[in-house]
Amino acid sequence: MVVELPYSLHSRYASIAIAWTVIIIPPVFINLGLFYGLWYGKPEIDRLHVLTLPTAVLGIFTAIAIVDRVWKLTRSSPEYRPLNSPRHALDIFQWGYFLALILISALITSALARGDADQDGHDLQIRLISLPAAVLMYLVATLALLSLALSRLELKLPFRFGSLDAGNVVRPAIFYIVEDIVAVDGGGGLEYRKAFIARYDSSPIFRRMIWDLSVVWMLYFYVFAVLLTVLVFTLPKAAVYVVGWAGPFPFAGLLAIWTIFHVKSELRKERKGPLENERTPLLS
Repeated sequence: MVVELPYSLHSRYASIAIAWTVIIIPPVFINLGLFYGLWYGKPEIDRLHVLTLPTAVLGIFTAIAIVDRVWKLTRSSPEYRPLNSPRHALDIFQWGYFLALILISALITSALARGDADQDGHDLQIRLISLPAAVLMYLVATLALLSLALSRLELKLPFRFGSLDAGNVVRPAIFYIVEDIVAVDGGGGLEYRKAFIARYDSSPIFRRMIWDLSVVWMLYFYVFAVLLTVLVFTLPKAAVYVVGWAGPFPFAGLLAIWTIFHVKSELRKERKGPLENERTPLLS
């Protein structure tokens, strides 16, 4: 019997629209608007200040998002926390978020700190601070690869990992990402975590789907990260900032659309009949 996932998109379209607006506006419109507006519209401003301001503003939005998410996970109610976890344990997605933030911050800080050492009109600096999205994709793909390898080897966890107790086999990266994002950012809470884990444990088709999605997203992220890196270091300086920061969104959107149709197809197979009222757990 298929375990139902207590999650419907019909009551969450407004919150999803708001969430994606917050995701897209800061890195694309505000970040790019500030950079190109100041770089070409205010030539009298110190170039280092122009390079610093957009990423500083983006950092403010990032900090707000982190505070909001950490507050949900550490509040007295365990509503959003991983199953049976202590109050300040956070979840796997949040720890991955922190790791990505550290790597990206190190990249931007080191790029800005070097100044125009090459006397190239800040050409190398602009290219370096155009790489955060590529760095993020390299990181996610590598973590996905590691999770797939450990899962294939059936390595058992020596300690609690998210909602899973010690002794459970490591699961593909998409499993942790979906569980945490839907439970916290999508508002699914503990009820969703329990149902999602039960669905994974009870359904071979569902497990295969999670594995396949992890493989596809891993490969896609590696390929596109390499492509993005090549473009950032070969295109004219004026184009690389927009390519580096805005380029990933349309391509990620295409992969997301494929994911939606693939998930629906797999869930139909799981039910051995028409997919009637099921809401895909990946559309958070």
